[in-house]
Amino acid sequence: MGKKAEILERLGGIAPALRRYSRALCAGAGHTLSDELVQSALQNVGARIRARELRPADLQEARLEAYAALTASAGKRLTDASRPTPRHPPIVHGLAELSLDDRAALLLVSLEGMGYEAAARVLGIRREALLAQLMRARAKLGVVGLPPADAESGARRAASHLRIVK
Repeated sequence: MGKKAEILERLGGIAPALRRYSRALCAGAGHTLSDELVQSALQNVGARIRARELRPADLQEARLEAYAALTASAGKRLTDASRPTPRHPPIVHGLAELSLDDRAALLLVSLEGMGYEAAARVLGIRREALLAQLMRARAKLGVVGLPPADAESGARRAASHLRIVK
């Protein structure tokens, strides 16, 4: 089995992580739309590898391309998406209030655990622009009632599943 075939075979294994990212990126718009985005991203990357438009060195590079394809597709499909309902938790409402660019930057770093360089590459921006988007997103989440943890009291913040990567 060649390297390309191995990457194509293992590409499906990143679907759960892509689904997690997609559902958070859609911020209450529905699981159907987020699952369609994941399927579309995986098909896009697989087709580009088969057509030799994309020649990833390893699975990690193909994974970043899948995240980039999903994010680009979400930008086109989420313009008319529904808003979160009152039954959604406050973090979903907070994410929905963010611009798609700020939301994607925050989720790639905080939810998916990507480093700044990888997240910037996925979004097709410079590292400095990514850091500015992260600052805006974190500040806006603080305004909507999701403040970061108080270091002195040791209290956990409301969105404890989002972590800050230094």
